[in-house]
Amino acid sequence: MKMSTAAIQNPTEREHRSYHLGLAQWPAGTTTLAFEIWVALAVSYYIAFALELNAAASVGTGLLILVGPTQGMILSKAIYRIAGTLFGAVFAIILTSLFSQDRTMLIAVFAVYMACLVAIATLLRDFRAYGCILAGYTVALISIVDVDAPTATFMAMLDRVAVILLAVLVLAFVSAIFAIAESTRSLQSKLRLATKDIVAMALAALDQRVPPDPSQCVAMSARLMPLRSEIGFATPELLDGWARAKGARSALLGLFEAISAIQAVGLGLRNMSAASSTVDRAISLMRAAIVAQRPEKRLADIEALMQQAMEAGELSIDEAYVLDRCKFMIEVFRDIRDGLLSSRVGRLPRRSVSLPVHQDYIAAVLNALRVGLTVGIVGLLAVLSGLPGANLMIIGTIVFVSLGSVLHDPLAMGRAALLMTPAVIITGTIYDFLIFPNISDYPLFIISLAPVVAIACWLIKIGKGPMGIFYGVQSISLISPANVQTLDPTTFVDTAAFLVAGSVCIFFSLLLIVPVDPALLRLRLALAVGRTLRRALADENSLNQPRASLHYDRLSQFSSWQNGEPVTPARRNVMKRLSDLGNLSFAVRRSWMALDQARIAVDPAIDAKARQILPTLSAVEILDLSRAYLAAAAGLDRSKRLDLVHAAAALYGTAVLTTSEMRLLGHLKLLRYHSQGGLKP
Repeated sequence: MKMSTAAIQNPTEREHRSYHLGLAQWPAGTTTLAFEIWVALAVSYYIAFALELNAAASVGTGLLILVGPTQGMILSKAIYRIAGTLFGAVFAIILTSLFSQDRTMLIAVFAVYMACLVAIATLLRDFRAYGCILAGYTVALISIVDVDAPTATFMAMLDRVAVILLAVLVLAFVSAIFAIAESTRSLQSKLRLATKDIVAMALAALDQRVPPDPSQCVAMSARLMPLRSEIGFATPELLDGWARAKGARSALLGLFEAISAIQAVGLGLRNMSAASSTVDRAISLMRAAIVAQRPEKRLADIEALMQQAMEAGELSIDEAYVLDRCKFMIEVFRDIRDGLLSSRVGRLPRRSVSLPVHQDYIAAVLNALRVGLTVGIVGLLAVLSGLPGANLMIIGTIVFVSLGSVLHDPLAMGRAALLMTPAVIITGTIYDFLIFPNISDYPLFIISLAPVVAIACWLIKIGKGPMGIFYGVQSISLISPANVQTLDPTTFVDTAAFLVAGSVCIFFSLLLIVPVDPALLRLRLALAVGRTLRRALADENSLNQPRASLHYDRLSQFSSWQNGEPVTPARRNVMKRLSDLGNLSFAVRRSWMALDQARIAVDPAIDAKARQILPTLSAVEILDLSRAYLAAAAGLDRSKRLDLVHAAAALYGTAVLTTSEMRLLGHLKLLRYHSQGGLKP
């Protein structure tokens, strides 16, 4: 997902240490995670067997679906798993009562229901998406499995809910015992490392007097965006997690804002017409501020430098722009440092922010269509086959096609199904025919399941999440541990055959039914960047604030759909254009807000002209207006002067970015020019 120009990290040994055993790699934390899941599995099975729950065998599958690389991820998924299970259980009862004698209508309505949930899950992302999908396939586990015995649905629902709640509560209890706050520590470490790399990027831009390469900025955004999810994973780990999460969000947003600020300062330095001692002093102040723990102490120095230059009549428009962006960068690093401190000590930060991301509604509809068609087709085949065991094929396909559809690369789940099915069947064969027949007590039984848990956790830890989840869930499902373990070779062979059929259905469903087209995804992302700029031009009342996380989420998604191929000059040019359009939308919104702040201090005629010209993106006229604002600032007292300087700098930034992308803006029909008849598109 990350591009080749990503900043080099210097991870700590604790976080990234791993052990190499021949060709295998055993990442740090795998043993702890596997032991935690195994202990939860031991306790859950013991309670389920003691209570003689009919669905006791599904305790293991429920637990292994909850497995995540870190403790916080497990807890977050558990919370939404409870909600999804309860919602799905209620809907299963309603669905069965409506279509108790009609298998075809039951599957048809369920396909539509599942499609709607997958569409919502696509927009929610992360562990929240998992809750939606669970609400769907819980219905399958209750209604579809008992489609021929509707009177058993209510008891099946009770068993299912009891087993899920048992698995979730036991895992939460075990996680609390092993409470090492792994997600919280990992998040804080990653934020600190990212801050160091952002500082290094800023210092390099100041030294070279040019903005950073756009592909470097995109790579940094791709590295930062996953931290948004990790904030959610870390929140339930500690009692003050909600306050730490607010601090982490503030710091993360500040890092995104810092990327744009670095680009702006580099752009201003590159466009400097001549050397300037004022700018040199501003750079020195900013260099000292961004490496300090209290950057805000330098804000007064920057403002004083502006005032001195204005009083001496030596501040040009390009100097004003650099000084204004230097001031903004110091403010950004103030928010970053404050957020990092809040995240570390658990106090509320100075600002509370949200981190909006790009929502691809077309992708949500396509994912829903894929899942709906898959459920309908596989369900129809199961009905036509007339085989009772075919319901297992439906459930497996529903679960993993739905989970795969909300992944970045849906086909990864399909490949995992094909590749891991032989391993699952081999595992099931070993357990059912060799291990379980020679075990007669619970301790040996639960110890024997440790290798399955370890392999699943290892696959997840090395970044093969779909493979790990598929192997763990399907292995336990095929083994089907029970209080009284019986061996029926015919049932085992039938179950294995349906597992193979389901895996083939999963792969071809994700491959052939509404396949993902990376080119169309990139196109929709590019068009979304243009729509954001169009809305910014029309947002005279400054109703919407700049959304740095939204812009950089689009860029990181765009880079991820390059399929890992090297960054060619053409692709680097595309990245630059999209980055410029995003920064232009920020500049336009800054200009609107700056015009509002300067309104009471500037000539009404100049203000009216600025509000008329800004939506046209006429670079020459906007540049003239920026000089007019700067000239007007020279005649004001110190208290009102900085507002006009800020307005001048914002207009100057808009003009410069417009000039660099005139051709693209013309294609997007965002440029409007003056004519005798007034403004026209």
